[in-house]
Amino acid sequence: MTKQQNLNDQASFSAPIEDLQVRIAFLDDLVEQLNDQVAKQTLEIADLKKQMSLLYQRVESSDRSEGIADFDPVADRPPHY
Repeated sequence: MTKQQNLNDQASFSAPIEDLQVRIAFLDDLVEQLNDQVAKQTLEIADLKKQMSLLYQRVESSDRSEGIADFDPVADRPPHY
């Protein structure tokens, strides 16, 4: 094998390897971005759950303070039944 053929073979192998390295770098960056987004959304979901819990507590406490009775599906049937 001549020196020129050896260089051509190395060049033909190195181009796909470089392409793969570039793609891996982009994929690593994408995975990091997605991981950050998931972490942010996890915090948002936890905050929303906390807010919902507070709202439920407010509704329950306001129902009790106003003397509103609990809904009984058997006793409070609509008139069309």
